[in-house]
Amino acid sequence: MKPLAALAKKKAPENAGRHAAPSRLKKLVKRAAQIAPAVSVSPQLKTVGHRATKIAPAVAVVGALAATPLVYHIAAAPASASTTSGAGSAQNLAASLRNPLAPANQRTARDQRTKQHASLSKSAKAMAAQQAVSARHAARHRHRRHTLTCSGSGGTLPANYAAIVRFLTTHGYTGLAAAGVAGNIYQESMGNPESVGTGGGGLIGWTPLPTGFVTGNPAADLHTQLEALLTYNQQWAQYIPTLNAATSATQAADVYMNYFERPGIPAAYNRESAATAVATACRL
Repeated sequence: MKPLAALAKKKAPENAGRHAAPSRLKKLVKRAAQIAPAVSVSPQLKTVGHRATKIAPAVAVVGALAATPLVYHIAAAPASASTTSGAGSAQNLAASLRNPLAPANQRTARDQRTKQHASLSKSAKAMAAQQAVSARHAARHRHRRHTLTCSGSGGTLPANYAAIVRFLTTHGYTGLAAAGVAGNIYQESMGNPESVGTGGGGLIGWTPLPTGFVTGNPAADLHTQLEALLTYNQQWAQYIPTLNAATSATQAADVYMNYFERPGIPAAYNRESAATAVATACRL
């Protein structure tokens, strides 16, 4: 009978190959790596015997993989990006649901503002151009206000036409504008301040005829009615620049007829002819 020591020496060594059954220690390490980082496994390794050295490299690798920040960055970056993108998409979706036509409405409002601005700009430019023309004509005729010389009578020339033109040109009207007004006066009263018709009278045929306009004193009544004419024209003040911008006596007569006199019987030809005759007589 062989001693136990001899039998122990001849005992086959444990199979340490890859097909060997896992030891209890390896099972423990594998389970610890699945549940927690290798850091939590390391305290258990302190209690392991001399076989711990065989699994130390594996533990170190597992610990390195668990501790590396790259793993967490890769996992966290898409989540953060998707969260931000998701939040923006959610906000856009909510805005679209609240007012699905908002972008179109904004474009429409912007286009309308642009058109309004363009329209206002055109109106302002037109008004500025008209005022510039009016200023040029006023400057052209300013020197004639005190040196106005008119000659001629009869035909389509209204009575008192020289006094009418002189009065108007000293109160801000150009010579052609004054001729246009005088042409209209010719059609309404032939230039006679004492003219009285059915329901009206005076230079421009006031209807009804105000008290004190026709008193039997032609000179005084002429002055009274010319002063009243200035007041009358002010109710259409927005058209005075247009009247002063007229480039001919005919045009001025039409402007005054359409925007100031507004007669029931236009007889435009008579007004235009008389205005032209006044402009010729006064060399306007």
